[in-house]
Amino acid sequence: MYSYTYDNETGGILLNSSPQAFSKEPRPVYSKELDIYGFGAYWNYDENDDAPYMWAEANNYYYRGKLVAQIKGGSFFTKPEIIIINEPEPDNKPLKPVDVNMMVLKNKVIMENLTATTIKDVFNTYAKFEGKVDVFHVSFSGGKDSVVTLDIVQRALPHNKFVVIFGDTGMELPETHRIVDETMANCKKDGIEFYIAKSHFLPSESWRKFGPPTSTIRWCCSVHKTTPQLLLLKDILGKNNFTEMAFVGVRADESVRRSEYSYISYGTKHRGQYSCNPILYWNSAEVYLYIYSNRDRLQLNEVYKSNSSLKISLA
Repeated sequence: MYSYTYDNETGGILLNSSPQAFSKEPRPVYSKELDIYGFGAYWNYDENDDAPYMWAEANNYYYRGKLVAQIKGGSFFTKPEIIIINEPEPDNKPLKPVDVNMMVLKNKVIMENLTATTIKDVFNTYAKFEGKVDVFHVSFSGGKDSVVTLDIVQRALPHNKFVVIFGDTGMELPETHRIVDETMANCKKDGIEFYIAKSHFLPSESWRKFGPPTSTIRWCCSVHKTTPQLLLLKDILGKNNFTEMAFVGVRADESVRRSEYSYISYGTKHRGQYSCNPILYWNSAEVYLYIYSNRDRLQLNEVYKSNSSLKISLA
């Protein structure tokens, strides 16, 4: 939603009030990712993941506003090539971690305004559809976008007016299950119903039957997420025919296809489902800043620290 620059003082992201039509989707880079790619052979840094060291846009790495490296090529069988462009610190001095607290403080006003607007929009959606749908639910995946979406919804709505559903495909990483377990425990304390939907098919059975999922044949979503969630909602509501409103952590900047999504849509997944995308127009900088701003209650999935550039489905 807002444009951003890299801040030399904090090493972080600095939002400004100018709207931005397209984001390069910056992401924080931690020591684990630097280790995986082999940056330790070039740079001096501590093995500490309390804070990121730099930011990346696709394969470009930025340290305190300066492009310092690029990653080229690489596959499951070959290591990517590291192209060093600039020296982050002179004389191989240790890299400075991002001053997260100061970064949060410098972005406080803009993030508070963005958050307040988003919460208001979610409440207005609830007020408009209350009485028109049988159930409101948050579709939770354990990824950063769904973590933010759930937090926004629980701040906007009464906690007894929606439920949370995690679609367990059986193919999630252990780091994701840790986020799910923590979130479920927090929801229980806050009086929010949290459910897990799971297919009776094992992932190995689906792979043998359908082959590997692709961008055009996404059986993993229909077999292991959408259908189990529908069946679960039928049990929760005690009725076969119902109308629901799903709050989903989809963002327009994630892909060309998602850039065409509407804030509220009907029947895109299945008949009877309205979908609301509260953070549709947020960019990744704003998502990370929201999580950093609320570290007292929100956790960043460790997957993003180990290697964010892997195409892991955490939508």
